[in-house]
Amino acid sequence: MKNKKRIQLSYYSLCFIPVPVYLISTVDENGIYNIAPYGMVMPVSYNPLIISVGSDKNRDTYKNILQTNEFVLNVPSLELLRKVNRTADPIPSEQDEFVHADLTPIKSEIVQPPRIGECRAHLECETIWVKEVSEICENRVIITAKVVDLSLDEDIFIKDLCKQKGLMKSLYYEKHSYFSLGGYMGNRRMR
Repeated sequence: MKNKKRIQLSYYSLCFIPVPVYLISTVDENGIYNIAPYGMVMPVSYNPLIISVGSDKNRDTYKNILQTNEFVLNVPSLELLRKVNRTADPIPSEQDEFVHADLTPIKSEIVQPPRIGECRAHLECETIWVKEVSEICENRVIITAKVVDLSLDEDIFIKDLCKQKGLMKSLYYEKHSYFSLGGYMGNRRMR
């Protein structure tokens, strides 16, 4: 067994696995579209399909979700890296971020916020609850939502999990750096 080294909490990124990047699309009460990149996203349940998102309370995305109780998790591919970065630009709330990032809004099946046409997969969500993290982190909230509809680019709907994940070419993020998913390594039956 190797020796373990304690490190300062500020070096947290050395212990974490990069998180998947999602683009969350929302719409405000005036019909203005918003897109923001998020990495603090995790599944909470698969049946029913429930996810949680960590957010800063100052973000337009959070404010829009509070107003409408709806949002879309869009899964961008590596090819969208520059446009993903544009969605992180600080722009006025009244400016359409689809236009700013040169992305295409497409009508969602159930919720009001649009899906992002260039993304490979989409999870349409309805908010269940929003909870403040605590007084330690006073500006952070957890948004928990039920996924009410799923869509995927037809060319990657091959029902082969191993091949499909590679075709998505998903982005992962950690400490101002992007990464991509490695190859298939095995399954739970391996011993």
